[in-house]
Amino acid sequence: MKSILQTKEWADFKSKFDFEILEIDGHFIHKRHLPYNQNFLYLPEVAAKEFSAGSIEKLKKIAKDQNSIFVRLELVDEFSENAHKLLQSLGFQKAFEELQPKWRHVIDLTATRGEILAQMKQKGRYNIKLAERKGVRVDQYPLSTIDQKHLKFFYTLYQETVKREGITGRSYEYFERLADSFRETDYFSVYIASYKGEPLAGALVSFYDKTALYLYGGSSRQHSEVMAPYLMHWQIITDAKEREMTSYDMLGRSVPGDEGHRWAGVTRFKEQFGGRAKEILGSYDYISKSMAYKLFRFAEKMRRK
Repeated sequence: MKSILQTKEWADFKSKFDFEILEIDGHFIHKRHLPYNQNFLYLPEVAAKEFSAGSIEKLKKIAKDQNSIFVRLELVDEFSENAHKLLQSLGFQKAFEELQPKWRHVIDLTATRGEILAQMKQKGRYNIKLAERKGVRVDQYPLSTIDQKHLKFFYTLYQETVKREGITGRSYEYFERLADSFRETDYFSVYIASYKGEPLAGALVSFYDKTALYLYGGSSRQHSEVMAPYLMHWQIITDAKEREMTSYDMLGRSVPGDEGHRWAGVTRFKEQFGGRAKEILGSYDYISKSMAYKLFRFAEKMRRK
């Protein structure tokens, strides 16, 4: 299945943020320009079966032709030691950082609604019913037609969560440009869960090539007792099934069993909906300029401290 990050619309979106877009065998490569006339290449979220050995060689040649420091290949296939060793034999090494989450929480949507509910944890089912009884309302707004009012509702909830978790967030302009790039599609929707007219939880979800993807979200600490996020994600699951999606990828989670991970709390929430942890192969770098790569890696680690 093809990722939303490999659509023409996503490439157009990223080009608005200083990425130059290149193509290889129907896939989009993001070229990031750096100071001192340097650059690197990033090929987001491709499946190994869609990317042949010939494509690998073309990718290496593009890196050379573009005078790139390195090219980062991101694979969404489930991790296996054999695939890892194969990539190493092709000249790639594990990237020093992941751009997309390597561990993801995925719910199988091929089951019936009743079966999906049954495989949830008891607390998850209870909180969905509680939110319904309390009168929580969930509204869906296609990103292609969303108005400023509801996009700002979502962004306010998103920003509240970003500040609460101490993470680096996206700008409001980022979401405006995303909406503009996907104006002619029905790939994205914003969900807002409200209680007595007050927005309490929001989510930005893509629906593309059989996969519903929870890209961004946020929630308020107000009225936490009504469990608004639970009903919101249940509505997303319901809508995804109606759109014939086969999986709901809730994205980032901690490694199973790691209770000390900074995402442990988020993981406990996502696990209430059942599903499973999936480790993807993730990012691998083919290095063209070893010294420049070492300097870039050092600069990135310093920047993220």
